[in-house]
Amino acid sequence: MKKETVFDVTHQSILETAKELFLTNGYKNTSTRDIAKAANITQPALYYHFSTKELLFVEINKQIGSQLKTAIEQIIQKNDSLENQLIDCTNALLNVYHRDIFSFIHQSAAEMEPENKQQLFHILNEYYLEPLQKVFETSKETLNSHVSAQKAAQFYLMSLSLLFSTVHQLRTENERSEQITELMQMVLHGVVA
Repeated sequence: MKKETVFDVTHQSILETAKELFLTNGYKNTSTRDIAKAANITQPALYYHFSTKELLFVEINKQIGSQLKTAIEQIIQKNDSLENQLIDCTNALLNVYHRDIFSFIHQSAAEMEPENKQQLFHILNEYYLEPLQKVFETSKETLNSHVSAQKAAQFYLMSLSLLFSTVHQLRTENERSEQITELMQMVLHGVVA
């Protein structure tokens, strides 16, 4: 193998391993030692690729965010109903995150240096909130006059915490689908008849 190839394979292995550990154990409860051990490398090798745990976490969120942004852009192109687009967005989020993304990023950022925290919030904004805002902006359905597309996107993303707290208890794809649909109806139409 060429040196660049070995570097790239190791780099990608670190990212994938760290992503799983962060999502399973949380940012605070995942150490660089845990990541190095799970990736079958030494800690110095890990630090050769990523100088800090914070930078590794930021890079993982950038990669995941980029995937989600692309998925959301494709969902917008379908020109479906707002409810169906939000259901598709929710499924896209669930496919890459098995934690409440909004809370996860905010809780993780609390442990970080200011410049990395700022990068993380930039990622949240650029890759998550702005694409979701565009879903609301391009919808054929009209938002309430006192709700901006930005506020709607924030509310939608925060509302997903209800779903993430129970998604692992759902046994079938049908139960998951029903719960997502129910949540999207509450997000869009409220709880009062």
